[in-house]
Amino acid sequence: MALGWGGNELYRTRNIYDNELLFPKSTVAEGVIDGDNLYVENGQSIRLIGINAPERGKENFEAAKDKLDKLATGKKVYLEYDRTQDDQFGRIMAWVWVNCEATPEFLAWDYMRLSYNKSREGLKENPEGCKQGKLANEEMVKAGLAEVLNFKGRGELKYENRIRNYARINQ
Repeated sequence: MALGWGGNELYRTRNIYDNELLFPKSTVAEGVIDGDNLYVENGQSIRLIGINAPERGKENFEAAKDKLDKLATGKKVYLEYDRTQDDQFGRIMAWVWVNCEATPEFLAWDYMRLSYNKSREGLKENPEGCKQGKLANEEMVKAGLAEVLNFKGRGELKYENRIRNYARINQ
């Protein structure tokens, strides 16, 4: 009810991650919090999945924040979800695509999942509709302003191996 739904709306939602009020497919980035968090037009905070940028007070914090700001703020962004869609702070976690030529055709959020910790082979190509676009998560790693984040025991994310190649280059 707090979301403006009638009492039965949530009950009828078979998969909560299919609800675009909670997990939008596209939106406008209104600003950034730091190098791996932005906020969008409805006030939600989006955490760039698979990466970790410096926290406030750490070296390169401002550079990372500025880079993400230039990449996304004021632009339409497309959010692609993966096997983990939210974190312990209630932020939505997504791959953030910018400068797409059309609406991207993403694979399902659970595409990678074979089991809890086993995955399909990771994705290497941009999705249809965003061949010319950029993956903000990847751009942050390419710039040396974020590192690839991996949790022990969790299966691989869609673009994890792809962006890991850039992390090796920056070392």
